[in-house]
Amino acid sequence: MSLTARGVGVLACGIVIGALGVGLSAPVMVYVGVAMTCAVVLAWVWMTLALGNFLRRFPYAERTIQPRPLTVGAPGTVRVSIRARHSRHGHARGLLARLQVREQAANELTGGATTRAAVTRTADELSLEYALTPVQRGRWDVGPALLHTSDPFGMLLSDTSFGSAEKVSVWPRVHDLTGTAGAMMGQADRVVLGARTPSADDAALREYREGDDLRRVHWASSARRGTMLVRSDEHAGRRPATVILDLPLGRQALEWSISAAASIAVSVLDTGHPVRLLDGADPAVASHLGQRGGDIARAELLDLTVDLASPVTRAAGDAHLRRSAAAAAEGALEGEVTVAIIDPATDDVLEALAPIGATGRAWAIVRADDRTADEAAATAARLSRAGWRATVVRAGDDIPAVWDTLLAMQDVA
Repeated sequence: MSLTARGVGVLACGIVIGALGVGLSAPVMVYVGVAMTCAVVLAWVWMTLALGNFLRRFPYAERTIQPRPLTVGAPGTVRVSIRARHSRHGHARGLLARLQVREQAANELTGGATTRAAVTRTADELSLEYALTPVQRGRWDVGPALLHTSDPFGMLLSDTSFGSAEKVSVWPRVHDLTGTAGAMMGQADRVVLGARTPSADDAALREYREGDDLRRVHWASSARRGTMLVRSDEHAGRRPATVILDLPLGRQALEWSISAAASIAVSVLDTGHPVRLLDGADPAVASHLGQRGGDIARAELLDLTVDLASPVTRAAGDAHLRRSAAAAAEGALEGEVTVAIIDPATDDVLEALAPIGATGRAWAIVRADDRTADEAAATAARLSRAGWRATVVRAGDDIPAVWDTLLAMQDVA
């Protein structure tokens, strides 16, 4: 609770008048001063009892957030329902009609703007509904709800929290790269399938995805359905992919890189291929996602990005990258496609990445800024000589345009 300007004035005047009354031996002034001071004290007692009564009657605020998790740049909504514990009592209903309630949310969820809630009141419930527009990946607080109230004379104000706060996960912004990712993975699949013709055992059909082998189109079913269907080969697996994410030190570069890696990995998943994300954590626990259904795998992959943070030093980041490169090199020998998003690399990192390029199925996005442009160009050149298809970009460049430029290199490599 805090004193309003009126409360400060009444209290100050009461003390001054009372002191003057004592000094002047004027009982009337003493009585007036004591009365004014007591008015503030009584206001405090009233507020304390009223807030206690409120918290007993309205101990909880039920919160629903949609969608959950949230995604950077995508709007979400929060609905808070406040019900009285004994709403059948008329006093509780009267309180609901007078309540002034708002809710707190982290700036990362609102873009720094204040939350403006639409308030709905019924006889038994007060509901707040407001919009969120997340601007940063991570886990951020929503709540608690705040009750704004004052005493009848306006001498005290209180913003009392009730209900609980909770953490809300925010996924990075994801760009749809499915079309070009499908073309890349489809080319790799054709290498796996070779010239083998479809067998009569291929019972499952699915819709055609860009990059699928046209020899697997089931023309009779396609004609009946009016859409192109292909046979799902149950015997030849779909080639997996690995996305290597070298986490940079700068905040802007970090968020851009995570968004790019998530967009690539999710788009590969959407083409039906398993994918794993190597971000410097233990590669042994970085399993390929996609075997248990696209939606589940997509959520699991994006959940992995929520808590990613920059390494403490660039040397630590290079150590993580070497470890990821070693794991990706093993997968590349088994036919995996590899995409790497890295900073200009040291000689030992480039030596670790070189075996992956020898397979002919490796693409690299090399980040650069004004200070590292020459180093990035040198890194891209060395990767290209090792068999990678590499391009130099700046953090903040349009991710779909970067991806299209990178994949266009497969036609000239």
